[in-house]
Amino acid sequence: MEISLADERAFQITPQIPLDTARVRVDDKRTSLVAGNLGALFSRPKPEDIVLLSTESRMEPFWQVIISARTRYDRTRSYTLAVSGPEVQQVTVLDHQVTVDAKAKGGPAIALTGTEHCLDERKVARTFDGLSGNAADFSKYLTYPSLEVTNLETFAPEGVLVAPPQARATAVVRQVMTDVVKPVQAQMIHEERVDVEAIDLYFHPVYAFEYDWAAKSKKVIVEYDALTGDTRTGGRKLGEQIKGMLTRDLLFDVTADAVGILVPGGSIAVKLVKAIADRKS
Repeated sequence: MEISLADERAFQITPQIPLDTARVRVDDKRTSLVAGNLGALFSRPKPEDIVLLSTESRMEPFWQVIISARTRYDRTRSYTLAVSGPEVQQVTVLDHQVTVDAKAKGGPAIALTGTEHCLDERKVARTFDGLSGNAADFSKYLTYPSLEVTNLETFAPEGVLVAPPQARATAVVRQVMTDVVKPVQAQMIHEERVDVEAIDLYFHPVYAFEYDWAAKSKKVIVEYDALTGDTRTGGRKLGEQIKGMLTRDLLFDVTADAVGILVPGGSIAVKLVKAIADRKS
């Protein structure tokens, strides 16, 4: 098996809605967002009863992995062909005489053995939540403009909290690899190739607004998607929960040695599409 690894890349998706605009939009709806059903059932609070305590602008990570596989192989198969009637004793096929089996299931037939020349091609593209490592659909974010992050270690936009992924590249690549690489029943394998076409780490912008409804001793965090404008309550602030650092060594750990773990069994020849940079440089 030959496996190629694409360049490991990281991108920062450009916010489409500024923080100040998002704050105004959320503030205008804070009574319904914070009070929720409680406000509908009883007395709805006045806007001044709900106070903004803090604001957090952050970049949350997700992975995009694209893997394709190509296997060209031969396999032997037997074919049973019915003959035209019980009177047929033998059939000449490609200059070979084949005897009819009069007791074959379904009626008199001949059995032929042939070699099937097969090509199996698969391609899977998946996105994963960088914090949980779970598969999730982030495809809508891939349509927005982004900038490549050339140095993760120094990636720190002013006034923005960058959340490091808790799931490493090998963890998400392994999940896609199991869907792409499938064993085949073959007498001869002529080509067996896997291309890891993309191992991309993206950071998408999110704003979090913490509100306090003192009269009800209720605090609510509203998260605002800086790309789509979607809001949701029950969010969280990541400032005090962030673990780990942004280190290319730690995150992009799909190396030639790791491939043997991702695709176990047999001898594996690993061809690198690019030379993996010296992690210490």
